[in-house]
Amino acid sequence: MYKFLVVFFCFFSLSSETIAQEIKNDSILKVVTVTGFSKGEKINKQSAPIAYLSPEELNSFSPNDPVMAWNTLPGVNLEQRAVASYRVSIRGSSIRSPFGVRDVKVYWNGLPFTEANGSTALNLLSNSQMQELEVVKGPAGSLYGAGLGGVMQINNFPSQKESPVQVHLSGGSFNQFNLGVKGQVEHDKWNTFYAIDHQQNDGYRDHNSLNRQNYQLSSRYQVNENHQLDFHVLYNDLFYEIPGGLTAEQFAADPTQARSGSAPQNSSIDQKTVFYGLGYTSFFGENLSQSTHIAGTYTQFENPFILDYKEDQNREVALRHQWTYDMGLESIDWQWDAGLEWQYANNAANNYGNVNGKKDSIRFADELNIDRKLFFLQTQIGLENWQLTLGLSSNLLNYTVNRKVNAFAEPFEFNRNFDNEVIPRVAVKYQWTSQNMTFASLSEGFSSPTLDEIRTNEGSINRNLQAEKGRTYELGHKYYGSRIQLDATFFYSSLRETITTYTNPDGVVLFQNAGATNQLGTEWGLNVNWYENEKGILNNINSRTSYNFYEFTFNDYQKEEEDFSGNLLTGVPQHTFNHVLNLSIANKVSLNLHYRYVSETPLTDDNVIVADPYHLLNANIDFKVPGSLKLNLFGGIENIFNTTYSLGNDLNAFGGRFFQPAPGRNFHLGAKWSL
Repeated sequence: MYKFLVVFFCFFSLSSETIAQEIKNDSILKVVTVTGFSKGEKINKQSAPIAYLSPEELNSFSPNDPVMAWNTLPGVNLEQRAVASYRVSIRGSSIRSPFGVRDVKVYWNGLPFTEANGSTALNLLSNSQMQELEVVKGPAGSLYGAGLGGVMQINNFPSQKESPVQVHLSGGSFNQFNLGVKGQVEHDKWNTFYAIDHQQNDGYRDHNSLNRQNYQLSSRYQVNENHQLDFHVLYNDLFYEIPGGLTAEQFAADPTQARSGSAPQNSSIDQKTVFYGLGYTSFFGENLSQSTHIAGTYTQFENPFILDYKEDQNREVALRHQWTYDMGLESIDWQWDAGLEWQYANNAANNYGNVNGKKDSIRFADELNIDRKLFFLQTQIGLENWQLTLGLSSNLLNYTVNRKVNAFAEPFEFNRNFDNEVIPRVAVKYQWTSQNMTFASLSEGFSSPTLDEIRTNEGSINRNLQAEKGRTYELGHKYYGSRIQLDATFFYSSLRETITTYTNPDGVVLFQNAGATNQLGTEWGLNVNWYENEKGILNNINSRTSYNFYEFTFNDYQKEEEDFSGNLLTGVPQHTFNHVLNLSIANKVSLNLHYRYVSETPLTDDNVIVADPYHLLNANIDFKVPGSLKLNLFGGIENIFNTTYSLGNDLNAFGGRFFQPAPGRNFHLGAKWSL
């Protein structure tokens, strides 16, 4: 920690000297306004570590998925275990996520998108629905509730006027085919956006195909200058096959093969989801505003697996309501935020036997009810260059499992009321200049078990699993100059009742509380505009660099007779480095080069088995065709080195099936046309 602080204050001294040499105060790099912990405040003014990915940055990568684009952000790791099977890790939170997105709260166009049980079906969204990403890293329970990993705000409603018709067509390796049509139509007080996407892919591995259709209709009605209504409807039809994990020997011999049994048992996901919502934002004078978002979800879900066949029907409703009041004092900037969030789910979950990929006799039939409530209050007090933030929330959660059919025992009903979690946050910042800011914060956090952890995939009930709890200390510095933007953060998290995974002899992933962990880390993000000349052959050179160093260890962790205390945290690499170089040539050609390095990653709690470090190089190019046609041609190559690596390892996997191979060298080509 001492070395971290020395580096931090050395940089602060250098950046302060640089500021004295600056001529201009306005950054030529875009400084965005984000939600964070203070609605409507610029990212360089927020007293929290926030990462941001713009639509331009996302669209300079492959259109097939957001994996490589998201992974350029400091502290963020998006994994893809199978095509469209995502797992998000923010600061190493994937230790408890064998599949899906957990320990992270997600909002889409302001609507609560994370399910009441704590999981997020990120694969419901194509790139068209994920045009803008904001990530608050670390505990944010004082304003957003459960989740030690962080909060993601995903938006795609256009902030600027777009063409009424835009067509996207692309294809590539593994019989990849994408077709998308989207556009924006304005009439009187209405602003309507639509998007239709079709994506199919045979996949890099055997039994790894994808077929996905997305239909979105969003509309905004401007009642008057102080009142605004938003409407959103998203329909997703998703099917993808699950190839399964490989042993080290299988991984080395042929990484394209599937796990034995995956294809004969039709191991796959087939789901259809309707997600809809309403947002209402209003201003009452200059000092008082409110926002209300109501969302609903209906999902039909089928999951044949090697061991069983699962069918779910999920019905959910969510409400988030927030008031913001600026007291508007002469010498003190004093703002209050208060509100609530409520989620309720009524789900039917049935497990059957699986005979050659077909549903057999029923094993379990459960009715599941989840009730989650969040109440929050926050105040921000600003005096001259100082600002103090105080936040507090109350969090209530109830699970009810009514097992109506039980082929192996008597039916039963299980009810679990978790303790009320009171979560505080304290942050202070000092604004040295308009470009230079330092902040420090102390945040409590918790992460309650998801339904998949309470009711595991084969139908057993984990009655004793406790919520993870932790405390995080952070020290950060932000410098946003005319050609340089830097975000540097140092943090220490102490977690209790950490949830970890293990696999039983049948291959079922189970969960347990593993005592305590210590998580010491630093995250750096650096954006540089090296060169700019609108009239020359070479118009622009800019770069984005990110680096993470994590010293995450088990503090007190015993499993049966083994003591893993002091070992590195499973599934978390110590070093991650990304560098993106962007070139603009003749105002027609855009070239994107991306280099990524990930150090070795422990795959078992004893740290005996590790995933090898790997290097990736990706290149993407976009050519604007001259003339009035408004046509762009693009293409790219991922994994130019043809590196063999695993993206989404299975931790503590029984039988040594740790590895989920990622694609080798692959390419894509396409065209974009707008009216």
